[in-house]
Amino acid sequence: MYDVLVVGGGVAGLSVAMFTGKANLRTVVVDESESQLVKVKEIRNFPGVLGGISGEEWIASARRQAQSEGAELAFAKVTRFENVHGEYFSVHGVSVGGEALEWRCKYLVIAVNLGYALLAELGFEVRVNEHVPSGKIRFLDGVQYDGRTEVDRLYVAGLLANVPSQSVVSAGQGAFVGIQIASEVLGKPFMWHD
Repeated sequence: MYDVLVVGGGVAGLSVAMFTGKANLRTVVVDESESQLVKVKEIRNFPGVLGGISGEEWIASARRQAQSEGAELAFAKVTRFENVHGEYFSVHGVSVGGEALEWRCKYLVIAVNLGYALLAELGFEVRVNEHVPSGKIRFLDGVQYDGRTEVDRLYVAGLLANVPSQSVVSAGQGAFVGIQIASEVLGKPFMWHD
């Protein structure tokens, strides 16, 4: 069983995984490899990234960084999840090759921009994220920056938490979610200072 399963390997999801992995929590990121950031030719609005970096390069680097901190990556599509007696989540998906998959985890983080269907099917109310001009992105109603939902140990990260559509903001919010989970599991404030 995983301590943490993150649905979505974009900016917010990889940030969550980097921090939970660093806290020695068994973490897996389940990703369809469809981050919107991959399409960006040059990212120039990240502090410390002078001169720009492509979205594809950033995602590849963030994946390596999350893995170096202990997180695992699984390339698959999550199709549904269920809270099993309030004890753990059973997450179902399908591999790139069409194989049915199942993971179990104590904490579940939904960090996909278009992943609101997973939540809407369970009765969560989603609304249009006004920070995103296209109107395609939703947020989970009632969730604040901390990403906590009304279901114990179920979090959202990134644009689902109704943050502005800026990668650096999603990265920070994802890191915040990861730190909260690590602190709760460890029973003390988690800090990572290098």
